[in-house]
Amino acid sequence: MSFETVQFITSRRSQKLVQAPGPTAEQLQQLLSAAVCAPDHSALRAWRFVLIEQENIPTLADLAIDATRRSGREITEQKEQNMRKWLSSVPLLIGLAYKISHDNEKVPEIEQTLSMGAAVMNIQNAAHMMGFSTYWSTGLGTYTDEVPEALGFDTLDYRFVGFLAVGTPSVTLPPAQRPDPWTLTTTWRP
Repeated sequence: MSFETVQFITSRRSQKLVQAPGPTAEQLQQLLSAAVCAPDHSALRAWRFVLIEQENIPTLADLAIDATRRSGREITEQKEQNMRKWLSSVPLLIGLAYKISHDNEKVPEIEQTLSMGAAVMNIQNAAHMMGFSTYWSTGLGTYTDEVPEALGFDTLDYRFVGFLAVGTPSVTLPPAQRPDPWTLTTTWRP
């Protein structure tokens, strides 16, 4: 791996404020191709993605806000306004889920979850290398049954893990403050 590639990876950061343009069809193909290169024990191919383009995002926002309130969670008027303002400039949301392999004793669900996380991280790294920013949101009704089901994910068979906002950065952010990895690392010696 080249030093430049490592620099790209270590300079990636989540950025909520994105705007058009989003990825082209060709770039989106590359992002999704990167996703399906994630580790995949037993080749389950469990990853699922649903694209919500800019013109459909306000309808999704309505659905998510209503579903969240119906589920008993509070969304203040200010939070609703902030959510709608943020979403008004997002060119693309990618809904993220994986199909649960319930009866697979060889691949426990935690490994399926990790595979989904790796697929999303691959999208985020590829998007960053293309000059886009991403933001993984678990708001927008992620933890309701209504939103995943409206997107085609029966919650008995799929685990919905949120949305990835993808677009051109709206502002330039300073580099993220990262911990020294050696403060999180030990060497095991028997």
